[in-house]
Amino acid sequence: MSIKDLMSMAEPKPELNAQLFRKLKNCRPLNCFQCMRCSSGCTSLKLLELKPHEVANLVKLGLIDELVASGIAWTCATCLKCKERCPQKVTPYDIIMALRNQAVELEAKVPEAYLQAVSQILETGLMQPTQKISTKQLKVYSREELGLPPLQQLSDKFKQAFLKTLEIQE
Repeated sequence: MSIKDLMSMAEPKPELNAQLFRKLKNCRPLNCFQCMRCSSGCTSLKLLELKPHEVANLVKLGLIDELVASGIAWTCATCLKCKERCPQKVTPYDIIMALRNQAVELEAKVPEAYLQAVSQILETGLMQPTQKISTKQLKVYSREELGLPPLQQLSDKFKQAFLKTLEIQE
């Protein structure tokens, strides 16, 4: 079932809407007048079932549950183009980040790749594990063989700061 099908059966939930609006301190979805400037520059547009301006509109309508359950928040590339382009400072990026937090809070399905990336960052500070590289002659080299310094151990200060950025702000 697509998100658009869900919308036709959806009921607005004012309590979830109010909760989301509290998280959106500097972003005001009610100011969106659907100019579509955010959507015209969206990097992930081809991957999205709903365009950024449509997400803002659905938030205005209070259809938070459907947006969270659809997984649409996880397809955003977080390029911030919508934030730069919005003349009303609505910024679908902020809405999508709040929807991600809402999804975690409501224990909705979070993509496995996202959880793996967070785990990897906490372990090494990198989003992906280090990899060996190969040359045109198919010779494989590791970091050490290339003379690169070993990765530094993460400080507790970094881990705490990273975990704080992942916290749900209210």
